[in-house]
Amino acid sequence: MITRKVKIEGGNLEFSAAHFITFAGKCERLHGHNYSVLVEVVGDLNKDKLVLDFTVLKQLTREICRTLDHRFLLPLHNPHFELTASEHEWELLYSGKRYVFPRGDVVELPIDNSTAERLAEYICHELRQRLAMSYDLSNLQSIMVGVAEAPMQMAYYQTALHE
Repeated sequence: MITRKVKIEGGNLEFSAAHFITFAGKCERLHGHNYSVLVEVVGDLNKDKLVLDFTVLKQLTREICRTLDHRFLLPLHNPHFELTASEHEWELLYSGKRYVFPRGDVVELPIDNSTAERLAEYICHELRQRLAMSYDLSNLQSIMVGVAEAPMQMAYYQTALHE
């Protein structure tokens, strides 16, 4: 069996963002990371003898990173948060604490916690959608995204492209 992969990482596949996560009945303090992203795509060669054009993969991944950069990562489906949106701000209540964020400083994510694992899943699904809108993915088998929130600390999410 022959396996072909393309992988992108480094360069400007990164974003800086603030967040906090809930776990074990607790909530971290508000803090930030300089996240880095890697993407790996597995597939067969297409008619141009490429698995996938690196330029396309980097461009789409950078676009997703830009949407997250210098924002507060708000997990809209966290069951521990009480969220209220107004025209200009988000209010977040958790265990007696109240946070207010200007809407322009927030990226609203359809996830339940802003962990590196969930961010990798979110970015992977976004990338998959963007690729599918403009490119033939019939030769591809899977896509994997890794999100590092610190050196030597990375979470991965991988999914098949055809099921």
